[in-house]
Amino acid sequence: HCPGGAGTPQTKVPRYHGYKPVVTFIHQARGCYTGSMPWLYILTGIGLLLLLPTAYAGWIGAPYAPTRLRAVTRVLTLLKAGRHDTLVDLGAGDGKILREAARYQARAIGYELSPIMWGIARWRTWGQTGIALRYGNFYRHSLPVDTTIVFAFLMPENMPRVRAYLARQHVPHGKYFLTYAFPFADIPPRHIIKEPQCAALYVYDLSELTQPRA
Repeated sequence: HCPGGAGTPQTKVPRYHGYKPVVTFIHQARGCYTGSMPWLYILTGIGLLLLLPTAYAGWIGAPYAPTRLRAVTRVLTLLKAGRHDTLVDLGAGDGKILREAARYQARAIGYELSPIMWGIARWRTWGQTGIALRYGNFYRHSLPVDTTIVFAFLMPENMPRVRAYLARQHVPHGKYFLTYAFPFADIPPRHIIKEPQCAALYVYDLSELTQPRA
């Protein structure tokens, strides 16, 4: 019987000969849990709202994979990043790069399309000055005019699209484009930074990838 005792509506069970015990159980189960089904639909919908943008973000950019900070720290030191810089992270992930840029007193701006990773990054950067985290697809936004450094850790098949995106941007103070692990296939980098247990970090001249300066 359904939980609830007396007064619980009983479901009429059709006759299915030898399968009557199984059919009886199914009908009783349906009668017991019909009231909770809307919650199941709501939870499923919430899950899809979180997972579908995350999957889409992985498709147009990259699935989440942590960046080793050692290489990033070294390149920011070599480039003498500081309060005069604005670093934009094309796919902020867990916010690690934004926090590192802020440690150098640079202004840090990150775009993240996965609501799950956006929430994690938001939590990790909460209350830190100089960090702006924006939920959305960076392809649909222009780089801030004061951008000096752009960072990306995206899949190699998406790098041509990133190059086309950069070519449409006007950043008169642009200095460096940093890409972790995956370089442009047809453009030689200015520098390659290698650190133990890290993928290579490729450094490009941002001014050569964006619109000519006025």
